Amino acid sequence: MYSKKKSLFWLLGLIAGWLFLAAFLVWFFDPFYQYHAPFFGMEAVFQDRDNQMPGSVRNLSYDSVLMGSSLAENFDSSFLDRQYGCHTLKIIRASGSAADLLYYLDMARESHELKNVFWCLDLSAMDASPEHTLFDETVPRYLHTETILDDGTYLWNKDILFQTIPLNLAYGQMGRNTGGHAYDWSQGKEFSARMAMLAYEKPRERVLTERDFTGQKENVLANLEQITIRIKDHPETMYRFFFPLYSMNWWDCAYVNGELEEKFYILEQTLPMLLSCDNVEVYYFQDEEEIICNLDNYMDMIHYSPTVSQYILDKMASGEGRLTRENWQEAVERMRDLAGRITDELIYRYYSR
Repeated sequence: MYSKKKSLFWLLGLIAGWLFLAAFLVWFFDPFYQYHAPFFGMEAVFQDRDNQMPGSVRNLSYDSVLMGSSLAENFDSSFLDRQYGCHTLKIIRASGSAADLLYYLDMARESHELKNVFWCLDLSAMDASPEHTLFDETVPRYLHTETILDDGTYLWNKDILFQTIPLNLAYGQMGRNTGGHAYDWSQGKEFSARMAMLAYEKPRERVLTERDFTGQKENVLANLEQITIRIKDHPETMYRFFFPLYSMNWWDCAYVNGELEEKFYILEQTLPMLLSCDNVEVYYFQDEEEIICNLDNYMDMIHYSPTVSQYILDKMASGEGRLTRENWQEAVERMRDLAGRITDELIYRYYSR
C-alpha cells in the first residue's frame, strides 16, 4: 500500500513538474507578449498578427503606432522612427476596419502616451460595421484580458511550445519579421501583371447598375464620428492619414460592380472631416497613375510591392501629396478623372475589349 501511495505521489509530482516547466517556458519566451517584452535583448518577432496584437499593444515599449490592414504590413516602420524621431509599433488588423483598429488604439492609450498615429486608411475600413469584430474562434478572448487566470490555453499548449516559440527564436536569429519589418509578408511573393490579372477576371461589360449603399452611408458617418472623437480627445497626438494605392483593377472592379460612387462618397465624407481637425495631416497618392496603372507593382488587385510602400513613406516624409481644406476636392476630381480613364481606356492595356 505504501509503495502504491509513494508511486502515486511521485507520478503526481512529475506531472506537476512538467506542467510547471511548460508554463514557465511559455511565460519566459512569451511569443504573444502577453506578460512582458523579450528578455535579455532577444529580438521581438512579429509573425502572427492576430495572436500577438493584444499583448504587444499592452506590454511593448513604443510612443507611436502605424495602423492599417495587410496593406500596411510591408511598410518599414523604422523609416518613420528615423524621420519623425519616434518608436513605432505596428497595429494591424486583417480587415482593417475602423472599429477594430480603434479598439487597439484605445488599448494602446491605456498604457502609453502616443506622439504619432500613422494610419493607412482603407476605403473599405470606413463603410465596414462600426462595431468591432475581434472575438471569434480564431482569436481567443483570453488574449485580450490582462489576467493570467484565463490563460491556460496559452500556457499549456503544445503548438506554442513546439512550433511558435522555436519559430520566433529562428526568425529572431534571421532578422525576419523584426523591427520595422514586423508582419512583413512580401518575402517570396511575386509582384507582376500576371499575378494581378490572375486575381481579376475582367467582365466584358459593366455587370450591375450603381448599387444602393444607404446602409453603408450610415456606417461611414458612424466610423467618422468615432475617429474624430479620438482625434479631438487627444490634441497632443499628431495623426497622419494616408490612403493605400489600389491598382486600376480595383477601380475597374468597383465600376463594373456598381460600387464606384460608394468609393467616392467615402472620400468626400472622410477628407473634409479629417481635415477639420488641427492635429491631423492627410496625404493622398491613390491618383498616382504611373503606379496604379502599372500592374507589375501588384500581386493582386490591392497588394503592392515593398517598393511602392517605401514610395508612399518617402512622399509623405517630404510633404508631397498633402491635402488641405482648400485642395482636397481637386484631389477627388483628379481621382474621378483617372477612374474614368481607367474604365474607358487604360485597363485595356492588359485586357482585351
